[in-house]
Amino acid sequence: MRPDDQLWPYLMFLPLNLGEKQKFIKSVLASKVSSSVLSSFDERGRVFQKDLVQNLNHSNKSILAYIGFLQKYGLVSSGSEIQGGKRVVFHELTKTGWGVARMFFEGLPSDISELTSFLFEDYLTHIVSLFREQNLSGTPLFEIFAKARARSLLEGSQDYEDPDFLLFGASSFYTVVKCDTIPNVDETARCETPVRFPGGPTIEVATRLANMGLRVAFVSSVGNDQDGWNLISDLIQRNVDVSSISVEDNKHTNETVLLGNNKRFRSMIGVDSDAALSITSPSQVPWSKLEKTKVVYIGEVFIEVASTVAAFAKSSNIPVVYQCSVPFLEMGMDLLEPILKNVDILLLSLQGLSYLRKTMKKNMIPSLRKYTNAIIVVRQSKHEYTIVTPSSPSITKESSIETQDIPQQFTVGLLKAIVDGLSFENSILQGIDGESKL
Repeated sequence: MRPDDQLWPYLMFLPLNLGEKQKFIKSVLASKVSSSVLSSFDERGRVFQKDLVQNLNHSNKSILAYIGFLQKYGLVSSGSEIQGGKRVVFHELTKTGWGVARMFFEGLPSDISELTSFLFEDYLTHIVSLFREQNLSGTPLFEIFAKARARSLLEGSQDYEDPDFLLFGASSFYTVVKCDTIPNVDETARCETPVRFPGGPTIEVATRLANMGLRVAFVSSVGNDQDGWNLISDLIQRNVDVSSISVEDNKHTNETVLLGNNKRFRSMIGVDSDAALSITSPSQVPWSKLEKTKVVYIGEVFIEVASTVAAFAKSSNIPVVYQCSVPFLEMGMDLLEPILKNVDILLLSLQGLSYLRKTMKKNMIPSLRKYTNAIIVVRQSKHEYTIVTPSSPSITKESSIETQDIPQQFTVGLLKAIVDGLSFENSILQGIDGESKL
């Protein structure tokens, strides 16, 4: 075979019994009439018996005997119809028969999509049945499928050398359960069927920007499991550059459970030492992309990594937007200082504001200024922002989204405005004004 010959998969099910298996190979595959008969079926998988007899250089007995073997193993079905006032016999390939016959075809059958779906489903059914009969867990099969699916998609995925945005954040797989009421302990509530999907604040920002046709690269970490590969596959299909996502062999993809209704949710985040949350080392940073990107966004990222990224971006005059969540604020401002001193825009949720008020009392902003000269955007209430610049009086702007968090719609508008060339102050205003449009 030449190195450039294209290889195609062929699927074939053989009898379990050794004697029948050998008989199948000899009578169906190795028969002297196999190639002539199987290549005679048309694109619909049909052939008339009279055409086989008239057109092939084999005896009627050999041809009919071979057709009999195809029928025996469920590879063809036979019937008859009236043509020109005479009844004629025809033979049609079954779906399994297609799997054998295509070995003798040039090219692919016309119903390749339908055929492939059938054969793949049939193959999985047989494999799962085999695992069950051998008392083996079928879970690895689905993980293998998830990995194979993602790896095949990776071949055609985006890999931006100079992305518009380089986003650093945590990966998670969400399970959302919507209930009429949130039950108390030992109570039962009526709920919708749980829905699972890749999620997380930074992932949502990434996909929203990519949906706008912008070039987005996402840097994170997932476990080498079904959820991790499904997450990667989902981002690939949304045109997000996933080439900088680290797949951790000895960890599992983080899971988050959201329980509530359309207005309120309770979040339960599974965090343990074996969970892949985000990249853990500067060695995992795509430095070549970082050097060429237009904007850096830092979300849920370990301090060592975030401080290194922010310092590099600052030295390269690349704008840095940092959304600091409460768990990181709880680590202490001294630990966060290496990040904060290199940040251009700092985003704080209402929960973050409440925490800082408790720890810094009334002098929150002057206390923060000891650590950063960034423009500070604070979710002042569920309905408004406060914007604090180093040299101008603070201003308050109303938000069109009711939430205690920094909504992804605002972040998307802010980041896009920076790439469009607006000043930081105007980009923030653009993000607020554009919330209702996203």
